Amino acid sequence: MRYVITYDIADDRRREDVATLLSGYGPRVQLSVFECDLRTRREAGALQAKLREIIDPVEDQVRVYPLDDRAARHVTVIGARTIEERQDFWIIT
Repeated sequence: MRYVITYDIADDRRREDVATLLSGYGPRVQLSVFECDLRTRREAGALQAKLREIIDPVEDQVRVYPLDDRAARHVTVIGARTIEERQDFWIIT
């Protein structure tokens, strides 16, 4: 099943940790939005548990929206902007 996962994280470090975790489950489609394909409810539950470990429940919020197959097939994207993942790099002179 596909899940749309959105987040609003107050701390830069926690935000990066959440983004890194979610990037292992699916593509980033907006700055704070990932589309994750999770095979089982157990996998979805494990991901949610990991997210709970990372965030501060007072300052942060993560929303998980399940999309059944029908809803996932009817997603409409308006516009062509893509999100480029930041790449760390070194400049050596």
